[in-house]
Amino acid sequence: MSAPDPSKIQEFRERLRQEWTDEKTVAAWRKWHAQIAAFTRGATEAILEAAHLSPGMRVLDLACGVGDPALSIAQEVAPSGRVTATDLGPGMMSLAEELARKKGLTNIEFRQANAESLPFADACYDVISCRFGIMFFPDLPKALHECLRVLKPGGRAAFVAWGKLAQPFFTTTAGILLKHLPAPPPPPDPDAPSLFMFGERGRLRRSLETAGFSNVHEEDRIIAGRWSTSVEEYWEQFTEVAAPFRPLLEQLTPEKKTEAKAESLAALNKFWSSKELNIPLEIVIGTGTRP
Repeated sequence: MSAPDPSKIQEFRERLRQEWTDEKTVAAWRKWHAQIAAFTRGATEAILEAAHLSPGMRVLDLACGVGDPALSIAQEVAPSGRVTATDLGPGMMSLAEELARKKGLTNIEFRQANAESLPFADACYDVISCRFGIMFFPDLPKALHECLRVLKPGGRAAFVAWGKLAQPFFTTTAGILLKHLPAPPPPPDPDAPSLFMFGERGRLRRSLETAGFSNVHEEDRIIAGRWSTSVEEYWEQFTEVAAPFRPLLEQLTPEKKTEAKAESLAALNKFWSSKELNIPLEIVIGTGTRP
């Protein structure tokens, strides 16, 4: 990815903040967090495995949202280890804090922070984790250099991102939505962060190597996304929590919304068993260590 100019980076940064700290987005994630946590449990398990955690470690979790995987990491490194969970705004983290209290987790703290300018000392963390956040770093090279800076020598970073665009997670919902827009969306800016940017094989590995990580490894994996209520409720959840796509949905007339929903439900029903929705989710796992 070519280095975007500062004005572009600022534009990406502002759009990201608006999308993911918006009151509607925060309210939707509060509403659906339990179902989403279950649906993406395989991604949480993947990053726990990739992080090579052990009791006593200090861990920094970036883009923690409503607490996945930070809360699980806190349990893994207890009793003497500690987790610092960060996000762009306090909205989603406020729910993560509530969940931590309910679970009795006392070894986790929450900080508002930008991955590009982390408010932490050099070489103070054993592990950095980030689940479904690295795709949204406006200035990816700067954010990865910050990760290196706060890691201890030999410390490990573990990232999970979405895989390729052409997967059922996208084609059954947002992909259908895009077909019903009154006008085709403009072509994506090649410099802009995007949900499926690491679906390009080797891109995550190259990004980590360029930033200076050693022992870099990239792995594609398919995990099961299970939704146990109904296909209709899954669609409802998508329309509320999918921050980048919600403005597109608002462009549709009522008739077009009805058409898009019907087409999406038909596509989703292909993945419905007698008791649950089971969608194969394609993810990318990237790891590296600080030399």
